[in-house]
Amino acid sequence: MSIPEDGVTVASGRIAVMRTRMLLLGLVFGLTAASARTQEIDWDAVTEEAVSTLREYIRFDTTVPPGDVRGSADFLQEILEREGLPVTRFEPGPGKVNLFARIESATAEPAHKPILLLHHMDVVPADASRWGDVDPFGGELSDGYIWGRGAMDMKGTGTMHLMAFLTLKRQNVALDRDVILMAVADEEIAGPLGARYMVDNHYDALDPEYVLDEGGFGSREMYAEDKLVFSISVAEKQVVWLKIRAEGVSGHGSQPNADNPNDRLVRALGRLLDAPFPSSPSPVVRALRETLGTLAENKFTNAIQNTTLSLTSLQSGVGSPPKINVIPSVAEATIDCRLIPGTDASEFIEEVKAGLGDDGLTVEVALVGEESVVTPHDTPLYRALASAIVRHNPEATVVASLIPYGTDSNVFRHRGALSYGLLPMVLTASIVSSMHSDAERIPVSEVEKAIRIFYEALIQVAGT
Repeated sequence: MSIPEDGVTVASGRIAVMRTRMLLLGLVFGLTAASARTQEIDWDAVTEEAVSTLREYIRFDTTVPPGDVRGSADFLQEILEREGLPVTRFEPGPGKVNLFARIESATAEPAHKPILLLHHMDVVPADASRWGDVDPFGGELSDGYIWGRGAMDMKGTGTMHLMAFLTLKRQNVALDRDVILMAVADEEIAGPLGARYMVDNHYDALDPEYVLDEGGFGSREMYAEDKLVFSISVAEKQVVWLKIRAEGVSGHGSQPNADNPNDRLVRALGRLLDAPFPSSPSPVVRALRETLGTLAENKFTNAIQNTTLSLTSLQSGVGSPPKINVIPSVAEATIDCRLIPGTDASEFIEEVKAGLGDDGLTVEVALVGEESVVTPHDTPLYRALASAIVRHNPEATVVASLIPYGTDSNVFRHRGALSYGLLPMVLTASIVSSMHSDAERIPVSEVEKAIRIFYEALIQVAGT
């Protein structure tokens, strides 16, 4: 066994021992603190409440832009206050709301810093014409799934957090640290008036030891073929967004010229995208391979193993709609780049410029996110989550993982919080891929387990 410099343990022959320990922890846990309480909980009623809550939550159109989350914030605030939980609310801009509620420690001086259950209320746009008979903001229940924009990303996880949080309150669980539930705006645009605003301006009101956010999940397809793997995300790739601009000579489409900016841009993009970008897996992924062996081949595992570039837009033409017989003088493209932890962003951008092979193009940096920070997974909360997962899914292998997309976790990691991402449901590849798609949904059959995993992990780490 070796421990790389980023604190991620490389598993070598330990997985069977770890799983046995998790099962033993689960047995002890089930015979002590949790059993007395869970026998009193009507989990069917909790699940029914969760399904109803999520369906209503999805019906608030919080699309960004504009990202107006006032209605959904009012909805959550009403639920929390109805339970006797005071809500602290911030409105840093028009339509932007961040709020949190706190279940306080049973002791005047908590033994540990809080656990923060974090989710975002804003969602990406949905093209209703591509959803068939489903209203993307209808919160529809059909074929065993809850459908709608935000079901996966991330009102679903937020609802599971909420129900675990409310169950703690209803059971009067004695805590040795505060547990905080927070909902924020603006995650889909990097959080300027959401998590980033809270960290920059109100961090002292939170100051968590742990953050639970979106990221990992369970699947029998995504990580390894025919093997149930639950991932708990401990890091994410760094975001770099680039705009590439070509200028040339406009003219009549009947008379091609050598300075057509469209031709120039397309050729440069072809050179860049055709050449594999040099990339080496992060220690997190190396540890993942050590545990699971060869990973399944799909777009998700490709993304976590490599620095990636995606051509996301091409814009050109004169007029609206563009005139077919007019050569424009300007053509532009955007590229979404995601860097493996440890990659130097400045050096990467220079390599992109070289890969385009045209010094006359303009490369504008639209965004460079913070460097990726890796959260160690040898912690009480990680172990509690893993233990609860195995307790409810005895055949599961639990792994620390990198995720290819950005979340609010990284801004907390830069302040020293130990941040983990998890939606503790078993999902098919098609459901995982439904995030940001025109078929976003989560399975009702996994809702109860997800709530219980969060609830039991919270008791194990925050209970007295």
